[in-house]
Amino acid sequence: MTMERMNSTGGGSSTVLSIECLRGSSMADEWTGDMLQTGDIVEELRIGGSSSSGGSSYGGFVRSPFKNGKAGVQKILHNFFKSNQTSIQVLVRRKGDQFAELQACIVPNDSAGRKQYMLRSIADPNYAVGFSDRTEAECFALQGISPPPASLFRIWIEWCEGTVMSHPWFVPIVF
Repeated sequence: MTMERMNSTGGGSSTVLSIECLRGSSMADEWTGDMLQTGDIVEELRIGGSSSSGGSSYGGFVRSPFKNGKAGVQKILHNFFKSNQTSIQVLVRRKGDQFAELQACIVPNDSAGRKQYMLRSIADPNYAVGFSDRTEAECFALQGISPPPASLFRIWIEWCEGTVMSHPWFVPIVF
């Protein structure tokens, strides 16, 4: 599934909303890949779900790209938490075309500050995740896969311009 991404300023790399693991699981599922992992790219959020007679309805359905990234999602979570709609399903993409899903509840993240929320897994209450704004390349690196060659080249160029070429001892080689 190809998703449209918002471009960050300056680098041209696309910025995505990603998962940040905050608390570990007490179950082996975390190590089998069934649980969300840091660097997973969030594709959609279904908030306030309730099922009745086999069907389900959601109070909110948000799909990537997320307006204002992490800050925008935190505002959405805050509004649903205030209205006591704390059930959420998160669909993430990892390693190309692999997908994973988490069913969780929205809870305050007191360590992150006021009006900041995290998701606590329904299956394992010890497991909690938050969100982070990252580039796709950073997510790929956290997932342990290589980004596409064009993206890798662009990252290398940005690194060269920002570090090596800014040093006084750097002398460009012209062929």
